[in-house]
Amino acid sequence: MQYGWILALALVLLPGFAGAADSREVSGVDLPRHVTVAGTELALNGAGVRTRFFFRVYVGALYTAEPVTSGASAITMDAPRRVHLAMLRDVDRETMVDALQEGLERTMSPAEQERHAGHIRAFRELFPGDFNEGDRGDIDAIPGEGVVVRMNGRELGRVDSDAFARFVLAIWLGDEPADDDVKAGMLQGGE
Repeated sequence: MQYGWILALALVLLPGFAGAADSREVSGVDLPRHVTVAGTELALNGAGVRTRFFFRVYVGALYTAEPVTSGASAITMDAPRRVHLAMLRDVDRETMVDALQEGLERTMSPAEQERHAGHIRAFRELFPGDFNEGDRGDIDAIPGEGVVVRMNGRELGRVDSDAFARFVLAIWLGDEPADDDVKAGMLQGGE
């Protein structure tokens, strides 16, 4: 019976350890290891910190149905994917939305930009206000539904185009990503 206290202590501490195993901390942000998107369980594939002029801007995380280490595979896979952004500082709406559009322009040819001009405009309009430190955004690419955007758990809207959804993912995962370190972090292949 001398080991009874060890068993009692283990029963008290195990729930805390289980909770810690359900998330991963990146730059002070707890990221859940699993999320559900469109009825599909996704796992944290990886995460990185976006910096701009030496300032940490956000933690970017990628969730996928299966581990990926290639940006092209993540962009084209036929399953839901999520890019999760956790803001580390305040960024005004215009700066953030312009950065997203610049990312799209890097991933699209002029002809693709023209063909998707309405989608780009609709995507920009989904974001109603400034991005504040602590805000969390989700950009879900869902086959057959296009892009669904949420901020702090509230759906802001969607753009119904799978082709456009791939361009949005390429902002972070394409050949000219917004931040090479974020892309590398997102493509760690599972945690």
